[in-house]
Amino acid sequence: MPGTDHTSSDAPLNGRRQPEQPDGVGDLWAGAFDASGELLLILNDDVELEPSTVGVLQAALSADERVFAVAPRIVSPLARCGDEGGKSGALRAGLLEIEESPADTRHPTLYAVGCCFLCRREDFRDLGGFDDVYAPFFWEDVDLGYRAWRSGRACLHVPAARCRHEGSATIGARPMPEREKAFQRSAALFHLRNLQRPALRAGALGAWAAQALFDGRPAIGEGLVEALARFARAGRRRPEGLSDEEILARVPPA
Repeated sequence: MPGTDHTSSDAPLNGRRQPEQPDGVGDLWAGAFDASGELLLILNDDVELEPSTVGVLQAALSADERVFAVAPRIVSPLARCGDEGGKSGALRAGLLEIEESPADTRHPTLYAVGCCFLCRREDFRDLGGFDDVYAPFFWEDVDLGYRAWRSGRACLHVPAARCRHEGSATIGARPMPEREKAFQRSAALFHLRNLQRPALRAGALGAWAAQALFDGRPAIGEGLVEALARFARAGRRRPEGLSDEEILARVPPA
C-alpha cells in the first residue's frame, strides 16, 4: 500500500534532493513552493535513479499536456511483482482496493507513487499539492493522483524509466502500532473525503467500523477515531469532475 515521506527538487536541474523529514507532507509542500523550475521531481532519499530516468520521464510528460504526473518503473522489495510504479484500483466491499499493475509499456496508473515521480510544478500547485490532513504519511499520494484524475488530468506509469527504492527507510523505523494507526486513519480519510456518492461513503465507513470492532488491535480503532476528527475539520471534497466509477474505468489493470 502507498505512503512515504517525500522530498523534492527542480527536475530540469540536477536531481537535487532534500533529506527526509519526520513530517514529510508538510516539508514537501513547503519545498514545492520554494522550487523555481518548470518541472518538479518528487524523490525520496532512499531512491536511486538510473542516469536516463529523468530524461525519459520528461519526454513522456511533455508529450501530452493532459498528463499530470509520470512515474517510472520502481524496482522495490515492497512490490510483489517487483515494480511498485503501476497501480489500479477497484471498489470492493465498500473500500478502494489498490492493486499492482505491472507492464512493459506506458499505461495509466491510479496515482504516481510518492517516492518518485515527475510533474509540472504549476499543476502540482493548482491541484493543491499533497494534503497535510494525511500527515505525517500514508495515502497522500493516492489522494493527489485521484484529484488529478477527477480534474481530467492523467497519471502515467512509464516502465522505460527506472529507479530503485529501498522502501520504508524512515517509516519502517517507527513502531508498528503507530504505523497501523496512521494507515487506518489515512485510508479512512481518503474514502470519506473523496468518494462522491453517499452510498459509497456509507459503505466505506461501515467497512472501517466493522474492522475496528472485530480486528482486536487498538491501533485500528484509534486510527478510525482520529480519521473522523480530522474529517470533521477538513470536510468532503467538492463533487466536481469525473465520477469515482469513471476514474477507476480509466485505470484498468495493465
